[in-house]
Parts: sequence; C-alpha cells; structure tokens
Amino acid sequence: MEAAIKLARLATGRSEFVGAQRGFHGRTLGALSATADPKYRRPFEPLVPGFRHVPLNDVRALESAVTPATAGVILEIVQGEGGVRPATGEFLAAARGLCDERGALLIVDEIQTGLGRTGRWFACGHHRLAPDIVTLGKPLGGGIPLGAAVWREGIGGFTPGLHGSTFGGNPLACAASRAVLRVLRDERLPERAERLGAAAMERLRAASPAAVREVRGLGLMIGIELRRKVTPVLKALMDRGVWALPAGDQVLRLLPPLVIPEDRLLGGVDVVIEVLGAA
Repeated sequence: MEAAIKLARLATGRSEFVGAQRGFHGRTLGALSATADPKYRRPFEPLVPGFRHVPLNDVRALESAVTPATAGVILEIVQGEGGVRPATGEFLAAARGLCDERGALLIVDEIQTGLGRTGRWFACGHHRLAPDIVTLGKPLGGGIPLGAAVWREGIGGFTPGLHGSTFGGNPLACAASRAVLRVLRDERLPERAERLGAAAMERLRAASPAAVREVRGLGLMIGIELRRKVTPVLKALMDRGVWALPAGDQVLRLLPPLVIPEDRLLGGVDVVIEVLGAA
C-alpha cells in the first residue's frame, strides 16, 4: 500500500486521496491514513494529511470527494475488516469514470480478495474493472511474507533507488509465490472457491438461524452479520474446532483455505449453524 500511495503521488503530482468508510488497508502510516476506522488511527495521529473517506457505495459522496487535487481513489472490492461488505458495480464503475475524468488513479486493494479468494483471480473480475494500481499480499507468498504493488503500463514507475524495501524481491519469497501461482492455476482454485463458496452460503441462508441478520460475500470470503456480539460465537466455534475471524463487533468472517476438502467445509458450516442456533 505504501508503494501504491507513493506511486500515485509520483505519477500525478498530487497529494490527496479518497477512501471508503469501513475500509482497511494496513497499519503503516500511509496505509493507516487510507483506513477509516478511528480505533486504528487515533493512537498514531496526526497521520498523513490529505485523506478523506466516503460511505461505500455512495456515488454522490464519491463525486463530491474526488477533485482535481486527488491523486488516487483507494477501494476494496469486498471490504474485509469492515464487515465483508461488497462494493456495488455501480459504485466501482463510478469510481473508474471519475478517476478517468479528473486525472486520478484508481487503486484497488486486493490483499485479501486477490488470487482466487472470491472465485476470480482478482475480485475486480466480478465487475470487469480495470484499476490503475493493484496491491497484493497474504496468499501471494503462500505463508512466506510477500506483498506487491502492480500497475498498468503508461503510468510510469519508480526510477532505480527511488523506492525499495529491505526484504523486497528476496529469492525465497519469490520462489514460494511462483509455486503458489502454479497451484492456483493447475488446480483451478479460483473456480473451486466460487463453487464451494456458493454452496456454503446457500447452506447458511437455508438454515436461517435467528441470530443471523445477513449472509454475504463472494467465493470463500463469507460474512455472517449477527444480531449480537460476535466474540462469544467465536469462542464457541473454537471449542468445536472451527476457527473464524471477526469483521467488526457483529460480523463473523469465514476465510477457509482454498484447498479445503468440500466435506470439511460443509461440516464446518454445519457447526457454525449449530452454534448460531444455540446462541
């Protein structure tokens, strides 16, 4: 994310950015400035100036926020930490159009959604969206720390020595990433994630536990919004051998491995349904 922010400033000569409320982009100062939640931001303020945030899927607010001073618009296709909240096609198309019209760059954070998680190689593929810059991480190294910023031709880039990282491009992480990409391709894991995620969400919606307000997501990125706090549910699931994550105070987030056997996935979903039924 730091590379993406720096590149957008370098390419446009501008310094302002627009992000989405509930968005989460990391904990370094630039990424934290792009993140909206005060609980992450407040301990480290003042942050990098020039960042503003609009409600996700509010096209009018986005139109007002993107100005001739905007270097980039930073979005997630599905907000992860913010509650597994998908952006609409209308909102993403508006972001693309506004960036084109006003000379800003569209930066899409695919660190959680990218490389098969949502049922496409990139979540942008659900909307045929062409960003200017994409950020990647998490699955990119298959457990070995690795992140990347990728940008389209025509933007330019960093001249040698202008940007770097102590561990950037190390051979171990790059070899791990090449292996991950081969497995994703050869085992067709993005397509598998789409099929298994649809089956899991169908089972959750059909069960319709009273504790659940909404089930949403894409592929194997599933959010279950509850009518109560999520922490007791997480603890109960751990006691039953199912590991899950929160996504805010009331959202249960399921991010199973893309290689999970189907019976293990659906068995885990059944445990979730039982725990929620007893909640």
